[in-house]
Amino acid sequence: MHVPAPVVEVVDTVGAGDAFTAGVLAHLHHVGRLSREGVAALGVGDLARLLSYAVEIAADTCTRAGAQPPYHHDDEPIPV
Repeated sequence: MHVPAPVVEVVDTVGAGDAFTAGVLAHLHHVGRLSREGVAALGVGDLARLLSYAVEIAADTCTRAGAQPPYHHDDEPIPV
């Protein structure tokens, strides 16, 4: 599956991979699928939403110097 990355002004890529993984885990937690069974039951649409959210988080992290991922208080959307 391909999910396009948002266009952002890149300041630093440090932490982007970790932020992506955190976005995946946060999304799975918020949709109640943070388990082996929950992941196995993901449909194509679910996977697209998960990846889109994780890519957004990683892209936002690249707009900051150092490994500074977005926080909930930064008005990042809660994954649905």
